[in-house]
Amino acid sequence: MAAARELGIADEFGITSDRLPINLKISARNNSGINGVNRYSRPVRRNRKTREEFWVANYKTEDGKNEQRDFGINGLGEKEALYRAVAFRRDYVERVRDALVDSYYRERVDDHLIELQDVLECIAELEDAADVFFFVGTLNNPMLDSTQKQEMLNIRIGQRRFRRLVLDFWNHKCVISGATLLLTAGHIKPWCNANDSERLDIFNGLALSPVYDRAFDDGYISFDEGGKIMISELLRSNVDRLKISGTEMLPGLDFRDQPYFQWHRENVYKSV
Repeated sequence: MAAARELGIADEFGITSDRLPINLKISARNNSGINGVNRYSRPVRRNRKTREEFWVANYKTEDGKNEQRDFGINGLGEKEALYRAVAFRRDYVERVRDALVDSYYRERVDDHLIELQDVLECIAELEDAADVFFFVGTLNNPMLDSTQKQEMLNIRIGQRRFRRLVLDFWNHKCVISGATLLLTAGHIKPWCNANDSERLDIFNGLALSPVYDRAFDDGYISFDEGGKIMISELLRSNVDRLKISGTEMLPGLDFRDQPYFQWHRENVYKSV
């Protein structure tokens, strides 16, 4: 029970909605866009001109006192410190959820847990310094408020979730060539033109090899109602070099795909 006391949980099943020890809405004081996680700095005690940087996770003690767990950026690096802070917050929220007796609040806390897990997976996928810089740069941008940062993070998470769903749906193979490497999971009707339901609709997605994906996105190819490739005249002089034969077919099309392909033919495909 020591861990439970540290995490603000009085007993395993005793938490009720009137004393839920987490805020499910992002705080106005939040500076990252990740609920319960912030970045801050403080002067080094032995050298007041130097500052230490931290990612911190918020939690409550058993007596309801707000506390923070620090993860030093100087020692861990930006990516690992951020990852550890989000993981600590996730573990805290998970223990709170397990102690809830109200199913309504358990479901709401579950939504927060899903958000935190998605953020963790995004952080884990940051492969190089540039990825970390741009990801964290958004979270640290002083020109954006916490709500704007959260919205931008949700877009990135939504795109990542969509990619995973599309690749699973198409068995991690290019729908045309059958290639299993260098795949792109893209939208038929682009994210910027789609509504919220269309953005995560599995039938608005294709897994394609790079050449087909780029040609499709730029409107040089499309597909008719039967799934046969359509090639723009603007691409004709390059089809041999790009190894596009003109006989390609999309297998296993569903009637739910058709509105998206129709939109693509009418709005993206370069017919002349």
